[in-house]
Amino acid sequence: MIQSLSAARFAQAILFAVFTVSMLACPLLAQPGTAQQQAADELFAASRWEQAAQVYAQITASDPANGQAWQNLGECYAQTGKLNESLQAFTSAVQHNFRPLMNKVNVARMHVAMGDMRKAFAILKEVAASGQGPRLRGFIVNTGEFRKIYNTPEFQQFLKDIAPCQTAEFRQFDFWIGDWAVENPAGQKVGDNLVTREQDGCLLVEHWKSGRGIETGTSFNYYDIRDKKFHQIYFDNSGNAGAYPPMAGGLVDNKMVMISDEKASPVFRWTWYVISPGKVRQMAEQSRDGQKTWQTVWDSTYVNKAQPADK
Repeated sequence: MIQSLSAARFAQAILFAVFTVSMLACPLLAQPGTAQQQAADELFAASRWEQAAQVYAQITASDPANGQAWQNLGECYAQTGKLNESLQAFTSAVQHNFRPLMNKVNVARMHVAMGDMRKAFAILKEVAASGQGPRLRGFIVNTGEFRKIYNTPEFQQFLKDIAPCQTAEFRQFDFWIGDWAVENPAGQKVGDNLVTREQDGCLLVEHWKSGRGIETGTSFNYYDIRDKKFHQIYFDNSGNAGAYPPMAGGLVDNKMVMISDEKASPVFRWTWYVISPGKVRQMAEQSRDGQKTWQTVWDSTYVNKAQPADK
């Protein structure tokens, strides 16, 4: 039987959990309801595990579909070393579809605590395969039971599998990453642009500097899993936040194409694509007739400073 986590450590884990899964579920403690539920939640918040477990057990007995009570009961049992009971409670939370992903992690925790690594890793694979694992990373890496397996090849692979923004759709714009000299169609240098991959690979950040030494600009480029598009927001030092409207789009024939709001006029269309190794073309167009015709308003070639470009 393992020692229970300290109240401080558990509180830290809960804070991480609440933050990382805020988009998946409601707050950890039950919403105000019956006096019995409120009493259980108060005991839980005070880390009075045994007393809270008694009340949550009564709640789940009278309301078996209360997934939140099952989850909190599972944690109470985990903190008091009642591993089998904890496993059963967390499993019930999953069965009632209450934070199923988080409670699968909790089930895996208990399997680790009970020494059944095979079952633990099988469940963690399910978590990774869901594609939602990145949201739970804060909770996972701060969970005491997983310290026992943290350095194993299987757990390290699991952490890689739940790393955010690593799948192909997030990497479609990677060809723009680099330190670039920017030239106009005549081959004259017009500026420099450093494009970096940041926030664990979830964000491409553009750092533009005009060759005239005055104008600068920064854009944030990211893939949104909700609409399955790349988005760009650009700001410069002109003080006119509306000069460059937000755009969205994706790969079309190996070209990144983003368009501004099609209901507004003019509509802007920006295109990026690889010309040859070490060279990328960036072109901007606008349309004032409902996209029937387009006029080029910017055309440039990016030459990678670190890679000799083909002429």
